[in-house]
Amino acid sequence: MAIRQISASSLIQDFKLYPRAQVDDYHVREIAEAITAGVILPPVIADLISRRIIDGFHRIRAHQRVHGANVKIPVDLRPYPDEPAMLRAAMVLNASHGRNLTLYDKTRCLLLGQELGIERSVISQDLNITMERAEKLLLERVAASGEVLKRTMHHLAGETLTQEQASNLGRAGGMDQLFYINQVVALLETDSIDWNRESVTLKLRRLSELLTEKLAQRV
Repeated sequence: MAIRQISASSLIQDFKLYPRAQVDDYHVREIAEAITAGVILPPVIADLISRRIIDGFHRIRAHQRVHGANVKIPVDLRPYPDEPAMLRAAMVLNASHGRNLTLYDKTRCLLLGQELGIERSVISQDLNITMERAEKLLLERVAASGEVLKRTMHHLAGETLTQEQASNLGRAGGMDQLFYINQVVALLETDSIDWNRESVTLKLRRLSELLTEKLAQRV
């Protein structure tokens, strides 16, 4: 273990080695607030040679938010023999502490590991899931063309996505479709819509048009 003070801007955020789907800006803001309050965070972990981050994507962005892009932060530099070893370390660290990996994250990890030639049984162990669970995630949450699907779109597993469906992946939520539909229905049924908000009424008109069109196609 070699902990050094290193400029945050010199560290590489390689998303091919990042177990999560994205960096959560809300979590970054929470950590930044903790830094401002004087909390001492654990050092970021990075590869000794390439300086690619293994653990600490949220922490490094929080440090930069508070103190600027070139802030010097404590970094635990560790030697890793290759990319598979780096990804495995990142998965183990993220699966064992901090914010839980979502099912989307775990499915993404399984695919990333496969691309690097890591045995599925090894990836499953690193993610703290059974082989059966891993197989189910790959069956139920991956499109035919390899995209990982969020819960909103998991019914499209095994299918080839249209261009429009693929472009919607980044915007899709993580809950079942019925959750969002029930939210809109409840707002309408209880007359809780902000009818004075033009952007809301415009979207509701668009929703009405789409429902009329799509439901007519299924008659």
